[in-house]
Amino acid sequence: MPRSDLSSATDQVFDYLSRGIASGTWKPGDKLPSEAQLCRQLGASRVTVRSAISRLTGLGLARSQQGRGTFVCPPAPPPVPDDLLGLQNADRLSVFEFRKIIESESAALAAIRATSADVLEMEQSILGMESGKSDEDVAEQDMAFHCLVARASGNEVILRIFQVMRSIYIQMFEDNVSLLGKTGTEHHRRILLAIQTRDMQTARSCMLDHLDDTMRAICRP
Repeated sequence: MPRSDLSSATDQVFDYLSRGIASGTWKPGDKLPSEAQLCRQLGASRVTVRSAISRLTGLGLARSQQGRGTFVCPPAPPPVPDDLLGLQNADRLSVFEFRKIIESESAALAAIRATSADVLEMEQSILGMESGKSDEDVAEQDMAFHCLVARASGNEVILRIFQVMRSIYIQMFEDNVSLLGKTGTEHHRRILLAIQTRDMQTARSCMLDHLDDTMRAICRP
């Protein structure tokens, strides 16, 4: 890659893949080039390629399947505009309380339904959050982790709700990171460990702890 900075290199690989998906070079159901192929073709490191693929999967553009590779996802249904839901002016505390209800159960369901590929993608999003060079990079990986938990729940309604709320969540995650930095990564690791060990109760409680801690830090007077 022409630039050595990990974040910049990841952006380049991500842009290459996302443009290929958008242009139809790779259509829904198509398998993306392997990590090794992308490394050779783009002159990128394996860490860079994995980080870019993690971003793709976190955004729902692709999905990794253990032992098979990464495949382009069908396009998501267009989100319902916030103004139609009357949520554009929702206060932060209300959104946090809503997230506690939905995401704690998402984590519990993920503990019994997550595949090995889901777990790998969550791990990659944590690594991406840790290596993020800007608040925007960290917030993107932060949100990707929570989206991956929703997807691993296996509940299409939960995932659809996450997608509908995406524009509200984007601003919330960016604000959170600007104030708290990367502190959420430790919570993410505890949640992931509970999911890996199929511990529904601990996954639920760890997600609640995470959101409670963030809510106290962000919403305190």
